[in-house]
Amino acid sequence: MTEGPTGAGTGPGRTGSGFRVAVREIREAAFRAVVAAGASSGEAATTADLVVLGEVLDGAGVLALADELDRVPRGRRPVPSSGDALVVLDDPARRGPLLLGPSAADLAAAGSRPVLLPGAWTPSVEWILVSATARTGTPLLATRIRADGSPGTCVLATADSMVYRAPRPGAFGIRHTAYAPGQHDAGRPGEGIRLSRWDGDTRSLELPPARTPAHHHERFATAMTHGLRVDPGPWATVYGASRRYLVPATPESPHP
Repeated sequence: MTEGPTGAGTGPGRTGSGFRVAVREIREAAFRAVVAAGASSGEAATTADLVVLGEVLDGAGVLALADELDRVPRGRRPVPSSGDALVVLDDPARRGPLLLGPSAADLAAAGSRPVLLPGAWTPSVEWILVSATARTGTPLLATRIRADGSPGTCVLATADSMVYRAPRPGAFGIRHTAYAPGQHDAGRPGEGIRLSRWDGDTRSLELPPARTPAHHHERFATAMTHGLRVDPGPWATVYGASRRYLVPATPESPHP
């Protein structure tokens, strides 16, 4: 186990510009931080797995969680949905893709309608798809929806853990992915991420895979053996939040 962030520069876990941290420790810190922020243990477990996946694949899982921790709502708070052809989620807590994305992806995989997850396109979109297809076995396509309703960047994750990227949905045989402005909350216009089942054939794609199962396996094998180097700033945020796990903040026992 590495030392805490307060010992920066003095411990064996410190290497280069970041901390060398065990995969298990990243997952545990992420889980505790999300529970301490107010989420359920089930939500926290899913988020922690996604943080690890993001850190292994892109070195950004801890950063994503640090950015979203202040949007974890206290207690159970339902996410209203609307729309007929498209399920539009409108979370009052404004949770980010890392926190709300897994549930949205599972809903898209299980249902017959696409799901619109409000928010900006971030690297966590790919992690959400990779994780969801592993759980459900359903190929999923994520499309960036701009504020004006037009489609942009797309990512496809298939049941055999291949990931493909394209600048527009036409590359995956999808012609219409935009949503009418009336399907989004007119009072809060903004970008969104459209998650949908994909029923195409990868043999028809004229795209090389951006990620493969071999790539995932290599990254995880290296991480399990050598740990992961995390950015000290975001790690300090997550690690500090995790220390409040099961320790109430009171005048007699203030949290750090």
